[in-house]
Amino acid sequence: MTKVFICGRGGSGKSTITAMFAKFLASEGMRVLVIDADESNRSLYRMLGLSAPKSTLMDDLGGRVAVKKVVFDNKKSGFDEDAKIHVDDLPRTCVSRRDDYAFLAIGKICQPDEGCACPMGALEKGFLARLHAPGWWILVDCEAGIEHIGRGIWRSADIFLVVLEPSHESLEMVKFMSDLAKEVDRPMVAVVNMADDDVIEDVKASLESTGVETVAFFPRDKRIAASNLKGDAVPLLPGFVPFLRSCFEAISEKTNAIGS
Repeated sequence: MTKVFICGRGGSGKSTITAMFAKFLASEGMRVLVIDADESNRSLYRMLGLSAPKSTLMDDLGGRVAVKKVVFDNKKSGFDEDAKIHVDDLPRTCVSRRDDYAFLAIGKICQPDEGCACPMGALEKGFLARLHAPGWWILVDCEAGIEHIGRGIWRSADIFLVVLEPSHESLEMVKFMSDLAKEVDRPMVAVVNMADDDVIEDVKASLESTGVETVAFFPRDKRIAASNLKGDAVPLLPGFVPFLRSCFEAISEKTNAIGS
């Protein structure tokens, strides 16, 4: 089992990269569970080409009030401390699945003044710590920013895949994320999304000066933009397959090195 935390600034395209990477892995015969850990995003299942689950994991456990009561009042994670959870054990109501290609959302903010996302973060932390699915790839589409680091959810990550777009703010974030990854002793690789030809060399130079390993530069593509605008599934474009394979090989190399 490989748990990949896909991180980035809002608007960097991390959900698009998550969807494409999941489709690539599935096309290679891998078993893939995509976990939507962003309490705001509502379209990831569509990007994956799956139907919407009837509920989120939080809803399936009784909603915000029930989860908050267990997590904060009882100071527990919401799960049996010794429990091991497999993909096959997850309630069908909160999972959208086609064969060995599955999707689950932790929870969503739905109403004004309902409160912060802390219960969702605590639920995610407990769930990921107990998720045990040998042979599966677990792709966690994190919320924008570094909340998963501050809340300690990072402890379940095998590796961080950081998505950045060509901007100064994104470059600053990936440098900071690189420092954090070293501090928590987790490997990290980066990809650049929406990289036009005229900026690639400048971005490469900026990243090389920081020692951040960049494994792929995904070009801007009108077909992907059009699918996102329409709410269609993100296409697995043949021209993108070599970039996705580079991600797969880099992640496999780094996570295998840890296990050896």
